[in-house]
Amino acid sequence: MFDHLVDTALRSRACSAVGAWARVENAACARRLAAMADELEQMLAADGSDERDQWCLDNWDAVAASVAAAQNISLGVASHQLLVADALRQRLPRVAEVFSAGAISYRMVAAVVSRTRLIRDAEALGKVDTEIAAHIAGWGSLSVDKTQTEIDYWVDRYDPAAVRRSEDRVRGRHVDVRRPEDGSGTADIEAQLLATDAEALDQRLEAMAAAVCKDDPRTVDQRRADALGALGHGADTLVCACGNPDCEAAGKQTSAVVVHVIAHEDSLTDDTAAQFDGKEEPDPNATPWTEMTLREALTDRRPPPTGPAATAPAVILGGGMLPAALLAAKIAGTAKVVPIRHPGDAPPQPRYIPTAVLAMFIRCRDMTCRFPGCDEPAQVCDIDHTIAYPAGPTQAANLKCLCRKHHLLKTFGGWHDRQWPDGTVVWTSPQGQTYTNYPGSRTLFPTLCKPTAPVTPRDVVDTDTAGTGRTLAMPRRTVTRTQNRTQAINNERARNQPLVDAEAAERNRPPPF
Repeated sequence: MFDHLVDTALRSRACSAVGAWARVENAACARRLAAMADELEQMLAADGSDERDQWCLDNWDAVAASVAAAQNISLGVASHQLLVADALRQRLPRVAEVFSAGAISYRMVAAVVSRTRLIRDAEALGKVDTEIAAHIAGWGSLSVDKTQTEIDYWVDRYDPAAVRRSEDRVRGRHVDVRRPEDGSGTADIEAQLLATDAEALDQRLEAMAAAVCKDDPRTVDQRRADALGALGHGADTLVCACGNPDCEAAGKQTSAVVVHVIAHEDSLTDDTAAQFDGKEEPDPNATPWTEMTLREALTDRRPPPTGPAATAPAVILGGGMLPAALLAAKIAGTAKVVPIRHPGDAPPQPRYIPTAVLAMFIRCRDMTCRFPGCDEPAQVCDIDHTIAYPAGPTQAANLKCLCRKHHLLKTFGGWHDRQWPDGTVVWTSPQGQTYTNYPGSRTLFPTLCKPTAPVTPRDVVDTDTAGTGRTLAMPRRTVTRTQNRTQAINNERARNQPLVDAEAAERNRPPPF
């Protein structure tokens, strides 16, 4: 089937080729998910699988880590893809067949998996799977809401308690902070709050924005944005930016929150002219939009930047980039500045835990967890000895940042790693694939990746227990992942049942005379 789709796409032209290659893409995605399901089945069939389900890093995490490394994606994204793959294999084989034929997209499949999640009865699930598979190919042009409505129709027909009710929207409240890598020094926030909380936040921001004096140069929107930032720092007032020392709202903002920023020294004194507050004054000589041609309207007419263009930006650990001028103007004056010291050819330290100076260098060099595809910020990661201590010395060429989950994966999951003096790490999976991971500072701060003293392993009796009198043990779960999922499904069905009963009673009520 797949080869036929590829042949058809190769013979197609223009718009026909677009549709043909879209079907190839869908079918290839179906094969990719099927390979994930195969890997999960092999893991669950291996000896000791039941025991590993009790581990904090269980079978699911181990497979998701392999999937994430193979695609260079985060563990969370890989886990979601694995969830869809497992559902297609175990619960929705008919929908999986339509997907394999290239007739539907991954977005559509993921929606079906999500909306049918609460169905427990095998017979009802089989009927829903068959019905959706027979109709889903015609839903491709529908909006997200209409697609969900079509799926919910069939779920409601065979298992009304399994319909994902509107209360999902309340249970789905969230706050996401997105850090665009455009060097602008800004980030986007998307949130879904309870209406009462949203109203309280809106009024709080409005009150904080209005508490500054009339000489504050910022617009109302800018003051509201800064007020939200002040809340994040634990402040309950917004410092006025008028610059007048006699202003009652002037002062110095303090914060109990620590934000780690890596910057070149010259970024702290950057004197590039920058105007971050107030409205942009219109150019009186500019041609009105209504009199421009389309090409003129799309042409960037901003003047070229002035000042020291060679100054590198700063980077927030776990976040995005900051322009040097923004760093100097908004942060460097009140921030605590700690020099990062490259260890050079320094010998190993005679201890297991590195000094604060060396630990800071490791975190700034790596910037994130060093497992392929993982972007956990370095400041929340463990510092791992690539060659286990005491055989592996405590020095820069043998230390790297690993988040707790990938640290456990290395220790107990069959992954192996090698590290070079410049911080490069080469990983080998239990299946034999290799992945090369470079330090996060390699592009913007290459001096942090200059080679350090090479590692000379020591001869010890047992790398896990020598001199410590202890053995390593995997932390265990009190409840398995399967039990958690089952309980979540049961809880949601229990919340739905009174609504189902009420709707049934309303339908069966005799008509009024």
